[in-house]
Amino acid sequence: MHRTTINLDEGVYRRVKRVAERNGESMARTIESLLKSALYDAPAAKGRVPLHGGNGPNRGIDIADRDALYELMEGR
Repeated sequence: MHRTTINLDEGVYRRVKRVAERNGESMARTIESLLKSALYDAPAAKGRVPLHGGNGPNRGIDIADRDALYELMEGR
């Protein structure tokens, strides 16, 4: 196992903290799980919204709206 320090945007930090609390996990375990999911899950996993169309974001995806992106990725 490797240790590292990461800098998180305040909004990202709050979201990860909520997920960790909801799942009864540490922040480190939650971040690791989220990274594993992003790295190893099939791109077209059930319930996922395709955010990227090859040449840029799909229509209706505002990459500047971080909260909306996270909601889309979480399937809300």
